[in-house]
Amino acid sequence: MNVLAQIFGAFALLFLVISYLQKKRINFLNFQFFANIFYVLQYFVLHAYSGMVAFLISTIKMFIFRIDEKKNKSTSIFFLILLEFSFIVLGILTYENLYSLIPILGACLFTYGAWQRNLKITYFIGIVVALISNVYDIIVGAYVSVISNLFELLASLIGFIRIFKSSNEDN
Repeated sequence: MNVLAQIFGAFALLFLVISYLQKKRINFLNFQFFANIFYVLQYFVLHAYSGMVAFLISTIKMFIFRIDEKKNKSTSIFFLILLEFSFIVLGILTYENLYSLIPILGACLFTYGAWQRNLKITYFIGIVVALISNVYDIIVGAYVSVISNLFELLASLIGFIRIFKSSNEDN
Protein backbone atom coordinates (compact mmCIF):
# COMPACT_ATOMS: atom_id res chain seq x y z
CA MET A 1 0.00 0.00 0.00
CA ASN A 2 1.41 3.38 -1.01
CA VAL A 3 1.08 5.61 2.07
CA LEU A 4 1.65 8.88 0.23
CA ALA A 5 -1.14 8.06 -2.24
CA GLN A 6 -3.50 7.30 0.65
CA ILE A 7 -2.60 10.62 2.31
CA PHE A 8 -3.40 12.47 -0.92
CA GLY A 9 -6.63 10.45 -1.10
CA ALA A 10 -7.49 11.48 2.46
CA PHE A 11 -7.07 15.17 1.59
CA ALA A 12 -9.22 14.66 -1.50
CA LEU A 13 -11.87 12.98 0.65
CA LEU A 14 -11.76 15.86 3.14
CA PHE A 15 -12.31 18.49 0.44
CA LEU A 16 -15.00 16.32 -1.16
CA VAL A 17 -16.96 16.02 2.09
CA ILE A 18 -16.63 19.75 2.74
CA SER A 19 -17.88 20.46 -0.80
CA TYR A 20 -21.12 18.59 -0.15
CA LEU A 21 -21.72 20.67 2.98
CA GLN A 22 -21.78 23.91 1.00
CA LYS A 23 -25.01 25.78 0.33
CA LYS A 24 -23.68 27.90 -2.53
CA ARG A 25 -22.68 26.37 -5.86
CA ILE A 26 -19.52 28.52 -6.06
CA ASN A 27 -18.29 27.16 -2.72
CA PHE A 28 -19.15 23.62 -3.81
CA LEU A 29 -17.09 24.13 -6.98
CA ASN A 30 -14.17 25.62 -5.02
CA PHE A 31 -13.88 22.59 -2.73
CA GLN A 32 -14.39 20.18 -5.64
CA PHE A 33 -11.51 21.95 -7.41
CA PHE A 34 -9.14 21.27 -4.51
CA ALA A 35 -10.40 17.69 -4.11
CA ASN A 36 -9.57 17.09 -7.78
CA ILE A 37 -6.03 18.37 -7.30
CA PHE A 38 -5.43 15.81 -4.55
CA TYR A 39 -6.97 13.05 -6.68
CA VAL A 40 -4.51 13.95 -9.46
CA LEU A 41 -1.62 13.63 -7.00
CA GLN A 42 -2.96 10.35 -5.62
CA TYR A 43 -3.29 8.68 -9.01
CA PHE A 44 0.08 10.05 -10.13
CA VAL A 45 1.80 8.45 -7.14
CA LEU A 46 -0.03 5.18 -7.88
CA HIS A 47 1.02 5.33 -11.57
CA ALA A 48 -2.69 5.11 -12.42
CA TYR A 49 -2.39 7.52 -15.33
CA SER A 50 -5.88 7.27 -16.79
CA GLY A 51 -7.30 8.21 -13.38
CA MET A 52 -4.76 11.01 -13.10
CA VAL A 53 -5.64 12.38 -16.54
CA ALA A 54 -9.38 12.17 -15.82
CA PHE A 55 -8.97 14.23 -12.66
CA LEU A 56 -6.52 16.63 -14.29
CA ILE A 57 -9.11 17.50 -16.93
CA SER A 58 -11.78 17.58 -14.20
CA THR A 59 -9.67 20.12 -12.31
CA ILE A 60 -9.62 22.33 -15.39
CA LYS A 61 -13.36 21.75 -15.78
CA MET A 62 -14.04 22.85 -12.20
CA PHE A 63 -11.88 25.93 -12.74
CA ILE A 64 -13.93 26.91 -15.82
CA PHE A 65 -17.23 26.10 -14.08
CA ARG A 66 -16.14 28.36 -11.20
CA ILE A 67 -15.39 31.23 -13.60
CA ASP A 68 -18.76 30.78 -15.32
CA GLU A 69 -20.54 30.61 -11.97
CA LYS A 70 -18.92 33.86 -10.82
CA LYS A 71 -20.13 35.48 -14.06
CA ASN A 72 -23.56 33.90 -13.48
CA LYS A 73 -23.57 32.19 -16.87
CA SER A 74 -23.92 28.65 -18.13
CA THR A 75 -20.97 26.78 -19.57
CA SER A 76 -21.29 26.43 -23.34
CA ILE A 77 -22.00 23.19 -25.14
CA PHE A 78 -18.78 23.80 -27.08
CA PHE A 79 -16.80 23.56 -23.85
CA LEU A 80 -18.69 20.39 -22.90
CA ILE A 81 -17.80 18.79 -26.25
CA LEU A 82 -14.17 19.93 -25.89
CA LEU A 83 -13.98 18.35 -22.43
CA GLU A 84 -15.55 15.09 -23.55
CA PHE A 85 -13.21 14.94 -26.56
CA SER A 86 -10.22 15.62 -24.27
CA PHE A 87 -11.22 12.78 -21.96
CA ILE A 88 -11.50 10.36 -24.88
CA VAL A 89 -8.21 11.37 -26.55
CA LEU A 90 -6.23 11.28 -23.31
CA GLY A 91 -7.98 8.04 -22.35
CA ILE A 92 -6.68 6.49 -25.57
CA LEU A 93 -3.18 7.83 -24.90
CA THR A 94 -3.12 6.44 -21.34
CA TYR A 95 -4.78 3.14 -22.21
CA GLU A 96 -3.15 0.21 -20.44
CA ASN A 97 -5.98 -2.31 -20.23
CA LEU A 98 -9.75 -2.46 -20.06
CA TYR A 99 -10.01 -1.21 -16.50
CA SER A 100 -7.98 1.91 -17.39
CA LEU A 101 -11.05 3.05 -19.36
CA ILE A 102 -13.18 3.21 -16.18
CA PRO A 103 -12.05 6.68 -15.03
CA ILE A 104 -12.40 8.05 -18.55
CA LEU A 105 -15.96 6.74 -18.82
CA GLY A 106 -16.74 8.03 -15.33
CA ALA A 107 -15.29 11.45 -16.12
CA CYS A 108 -17.29 11.72 -19.35
CA LEU A 109 -20.51 10.77 -17.59
CA PHE A 110 -19.89 13.00 -14.58
CA THR A 111 -18.96 15.98 -16.76
CA TYR A 112 -22.23 15.72 -18.64
CA GLY A 113 -24.10 15.30 -15.36
CA ALA A 114 -22.49 18.40 -13.86
CA TRP A 115 -22.96 20.43 -17.05
CA GLN A 116 -26.67 19.86 -17.61
CA ARG A 117 -29.21 21.33 -15.15
CA ASN A 118 -31.56 18.38 -14.42
CA LEU A 119 -30.65 17.24 -10.90
CA LYS A 120 -32.36 13.87 -11.36
CA ILE A 121 -29.90 13.12 -14.16
CA THR A 122 -26.99 14.58 -12.17
CA TYR A 123 -27.68 12.39 -9.15
CA PHE A 124 -28.38 9.26 -11.21
CA ILE A 125 -25.07 9.70 -13.03
CA GLY A 126 -23.39 10.26 -9.67
CA ILE A 127 -24.66 6.86 -8.52
CA VAL A 128 -23.36 5.10 -11.64
CA VAL A 129 -19.98 6.84 -11.53
CA ALA A 130 -19.46 6.08 -7.83
CA LEU A 131 -20.15 2.40 -8.43
CA ILE A 132 -17.83 1.97 -11.39
CA SER A 133 -15.11 4.12 -9.81
CA ASN A 134 -14.90 1.74 -6.87
CA VAL A 135 -13.85 -1.04 -9.22
CA TYR A 136 -10.99 1.06 -10.60
CA ASP A 137 -9.88 2.31 -7.18
CA ILE A 138 -9.71 -1.18 -5.74
CA ILE A 139 -7.68 -2.40 -8.73
CA VAL A 140 -5.13 0.46 -8.59
CA GLY A 141 -4.90 0.54 -4.79
CA ALA A 142 -6.59 3.91 -4.17
CA TYR A 143 -8.21 2.62 -1.00
CA VAL A 144 -9.14 5.96 0.54
CA SER A 145 -10.87 6.84 -2.73
CA VAL A 146 -13.13 3.83 -2.23
CA ILE A 147 -14.43 5.66 0.84
CA SER A 148 -14.84 8.81 -1.27
CA ASN A 149 -16.84 6.87 -3.84
CA LEU A 150 -19.07 5.41 -1.14
CA PHE A 151 -19.62 8.91 0.21
CA GLU A 152 -20.52 10.18 -3.26
CA LEU A 153 -22.78 7.17 -3.79
CA LEU A 154 -24.63 7.93 -0.56
CA ALA A 155 -24.86 11.66 -1.32
CA SER A 156 -26.15 10.96 -4.85
CA LEU A 157 -28.67 8.40 -3.60
CA ILE A 158 -30.00 10.81 -0.98
CA GLY A 159 -30.21 13.63 -3.53
CA PHE A 160 -31.93 11.40 -6.07
CA ILE A 161 -34.46 10.14 -3.53
CA ARG A 162 -35.18 13.66 -2.22
CA ILE A 163 -35.82 14.98 -5.73
CA PHE A 164 -37.88 11.96 -6.68
CA LYS A 165 -40.01 12.34 -3.54
CA SER A 166 -40.37 16.06 -4.14
CA SER A 167 -41.53 15.56 -7.74
CA ASN A 168 -44.01 12.87 -6.64
CA GLU A 169 -45.41 15.16 -3.93
CA ASP A 170 -45.85 17.95 -6.47
CA ASN A 171 -47.94 15.61 -8.67
